[in-house]
Amino acid sequence: MRLFILVFLFVSSGLFGQSIGGNTSGSADYCNALNSGFISLNDYTGIIIEWQTSVDNGNSWTPTLNLTATQSYNNVAVTTWFRAIVQNGTFPPDTSSIAIITIHPPAIAGTINGGGTFCSNSGAGTLTIVGILGNVLNWESSVDNGSTWLTINNTSTSYNYAAISQATNFRAIVSNVATCPNDTTNSVIFQISPATNPGILSSSDTVCNAANNNTLLLSGYDGLITNWESSTDNGISWANLPITADSLIYTNITNTIWYRVNVKSGICPSLTSNIVRLTVVNPEEANAGEDKTIIQYKETILSASGNGNAQWNPANGLSSAVIFTPTASPHNTTTYTLTLTDKHGCVTKDSITITVIIPIPSAFTPNNDGVNDFFIIDKINEYPNNILSITNRWGMEVYMESPYKNGWNGIANSGKELADDIYYYTFDYGDGKKEIASGFILIKR
Repeated sequence: MRLFILVFLFVSSGLFGQSIGGNTSGSADYCNALNSGFISLNDYTGIIIEWQTSVDNGNSWTPTLNLTATQSYNNVAVTTWFRAIVQNGTFPPDTSSIAIITIHPPAIAGTINGGGTFCSNSGAGTLTIVGILGNVLNWESSVDNGSTWLTINNTSTSYNYAAISQATNFRAIVSNVATCPNDTTNSVIFQISPATNPGILSSSDTVCNAANNNTLLLSGYDGLITNWESSTDNGISWANLPITADSLIYTNITNTIWYRVNVKSGICPSLTSNIVRLTVVNPEEANAGEDKTIIQYKETILSASGNGNAQWNPANGLSSAVIFTPTASPHNTTTYTLTLTDKHGCVTKDSITITVIIPIPSAFTPNNDGVNDFFIIDKINEYPNNILSITNRWGMEVYMESPYKNGWNGIANSGKELADDIYYYTFDYGDGKKEIASGFILIKR
């Protein structure tokens, strides 16, 4: 009877003793929800009465409908714990070990605030990452607009920079789990405008009124030329000139004028160049003197005047072509032009005419041989109001004609042929300018 009771107790308590939950295997780590696999249960005693999952670190559990020793999973989006409940007969159920499918959130690099455009340099400051998930592995910088990057050994979410003087990009590399992909922040850029340099505008000058031409040139400037300006009231007011080139051509200005140039580099302040003054002066007046009349082979002194350098043209017949008072002895009537160049390079001109008179002949041979038969006065047609008077050695007038036309052949007004002898003439040119010519004339047949 006692043996029966023991056997009954043994059977009623299960053939294999206490429930043993066993050990799970198959824990895994993933970086996203693209996953699948199995959790296996081993070394358990009893039967699996359910599997359970928890997404809150075991604070609460949710049963599954699986009663096998393998629990599958697919596209798990959050970290999930798995365990099995095992019961052997009437013994209390036991819980297996826990297998964990860990889902690591992706690294979020966040956003760097900072950068911008600066004049000359950025000054010192701090870049800060906001909205980061993970850890900063390092910062990077680039001075070629991101073509290449230089590693900065800084694992902080902030980076202190000194005065940046060239265009530079910054970014940071962020990691959450070593086995998961890194993320990179946005790139912030420091644009650096070189300081404005207005350069040198050349050059001031004194120019001749309405006879000038040259080019003003701006050199050595940094930035962009925004405009030129001019002033005709000695800088009291300035007029805008929409010129963005580095040169300006002026031609035949008639009033003194000032020029300057405005230059601007990026966001740097606009600066103005030096002022160039173009002072307009009236040229010195050239005065060649009064026209003159000379007898051929005689000479006269010119009486020109002016402030500057003299130049006569033509130079023939002059003792010097570069003085104001040369001796002139042209063989023929000549017009001389005086060119005066003053200290400013201004040029003026004036002209003078030297009328050369061929001397009245002192003898002629009125013998009708066709040679030297008449008393000829040069250029007689230029003196339509002339008067010729011929007297003998006793002062008696023997011939007179007005106007004389080079027709006297030794015949007196009376019609009588004059004897070979010396006679005296007076010739009035009749123009009110030339002196009355007088002398002797020999008739020799």
